[in-house]
Amino acid sequence: MLALLVLALTPAAHSQTMTTAETLGRGKSAVFASANALVVKDYTVLTSDYVQWIHGLNNRVDFYGGLGVTTALGQAQANVSGGANINLVKSRIVSVSSYDLLTTAVHRRNDSSAALFFTSIVVSRNFTAGKTLITPYSGYSWLIPLGTGGVDRLFTPPTTFHNVPLGLAITAGKLTWFVEYNLGRRLRTGGVGIAWGY
Repeated sequence: MLALLVLALTPAAHSQTMTTAETLGRGKSAVFASANALVVKDYTVLTSDYVQWIHGLNNRVDFYGGLGVTTALGQAQANVSGGANINLVKSRIVSVSSYDLLTTAVHRRNDSSAALFFTSIVVSRNFTAGKTLITPYSGYSWLIPLGTGGVDRLFTPPTTFHNVPLGLAITAGKLTWFVEYNLGRRLRTGGVGIAWGY
């Protein structure tokens, strides 16, 4: 069972979960790429593209590290991120994890907060159809700007954003495809991603 997980991360746009509550397993790794659109109420549409490397530290904890680019109003900012997906519950009925990422800009730092902290409680359930693993997932997430000093920035939300992810991961062989939509009062996002496990 290769149920890959991933959340999107970029200063301003880190409101995609793109992960399931299942972890890879000790010593397993994956490369994940994602493209996302973020619609911020009374502001603009941003894009967030990123690549992550995921590595199973043990059977319940996966490490995440990645690079991303966020665009807003025709301008772009690159960022780096790191974090973990920690499986809290594994059962036949449902799995639950805590997915946490810290993201910071690598340039144009005056246009964003010092960092963004994304945290999400993820709930998922695996189903099989032949050799294909199908994993619907949901949960609740928070995107928290750190060190903004109350000043609005182009690539950072002015306050904490709350979202409910609705996603589906489909695994066939070493590839896992993700599609996700996030509901929120001030931010709605949609995205697609693909992971290759090895």
